[in-house]
Amino acid sequence: MASIKGIGGVFIDSNDAEKLANWYQSVLGIKMETHPDGTGYYRVFLTRDIGTSVIRENPVFAINQVEEHLPTSGRGFTLNLRVDDLDQFLEQLQTKNVKNEGKILEWERGRHAWIHDLDGNRIELYEEILLNG
Repeated sequence: MASIKGIGGVFIDSNDAEKLANWYQSVLGIKMETHPDGTGYYRVFLTRDIGTSVIRENPVFAINQVEEHLPTSGRGFTLNLRVDDLDQFLEQLQTKNVKNEGKILEWERGRHAWIHDLDGNRIELYEEILLNG
């Protein structure tokens, strides 16, 4: 039976793709490239396939320029980004005037905090706690 094996990418539509891509680059450090067709911006992350250990170029993170104006609320999704040190990353964001929602969720598998980008999209920052054995 066919099944989903992971996330291939995240695609965000924006009223101002260039401004939003610059925010993700300057605030979160995600180096964005202009899409070859000139309509948006993207970044491809490298991951390792669990079964074969082959390095893949996915998932992709992309910001697309929309033609028709989008509403500023009610977008209905959360982008989850993995970080290696949640506390340090939140401190870095604070120096860039990005506030978190004021809470950190901690459990046996990780720690989570939430922020919002310039378009109001909710971003969950996740620090994984690696399990031994």
